[in-house]
Amino acid sequence: MNVMQAALARKSIRAFSPRPVSRQTLQEIMEVALRAPSWGNTQPWGFAIVGGEPLDRIREECVELTRQGVPPAPEVVMPSSWGEVETSRYKALGRDLFEALEIRRDDMERRKAYYLEVARLFGAPAAIYLHLARGFNPYALMDAGIVLQTIALLAVGQGLGTCFLAMSVIYPDVVRRHAEIPQDRVLVMGLGIGHPVPDHPANLFRSPRGSPDEFIRWIGFD
Repeated sequence: MNVMQAALARKSIRAFSPRPVSRQTLQEIMEVALRAPSWGNTQPWGFAIVGGEPLDRIREECVELTRQGVPPAPEVVMPSSWGEVETSRYKALGRDLFEALEIRRDDMERRKAYYLEVARLFGAPAAIYLHLARGFNPYALMDAGIVLQTIALLAVGQGLGTCFLAMSVIYPDVVRRHAEIPQDRVLVMGLGIGHPVPDHPANLFRSPRGSPDEFIRWIGFD
């Protein structure tokens, strides 16, 4: 599989097999991913790769906090508003995904159950948590996105799937305690990684993308 094929094959996996991913496989992915570019080669990222019982404890505690309705407290502020076009895409994603899962708009119980699955990282057998030093320069977030996307593409090449999960870091104290992340680091993003359940409706679903003409202007080309 070449890079272009991996980029086209990558998608958000929302149903993982319990089949474990070996440390060796994850290490191979990470060693290559760390070749990702960063501002001035600063390589500001740090990672906690968690599986087994520690990940189970993170899942259990986050699910319980979600059930209790404890307000999220992410260390990196999530978007609260977008422009009109971006908002329409965001709303369409939720609508189309729930339609693919046959969850009606008025079925609040199934919707709540879905969000609990998000808190469980969709059953991923491993999670990669990225953290940055407190007081990080905003450019470090760009570097973080680049290295996480590199991980996601390399995972595809290993027959694995990933899902970027902002909800995985909304209770940072839980993650920090079980993933042994120091207090001088800011928890930025969690990535579920594992073997996809191939025929699950959530994994058959693919979100649409805009056409190149929506985003790109060509200047100085014929």
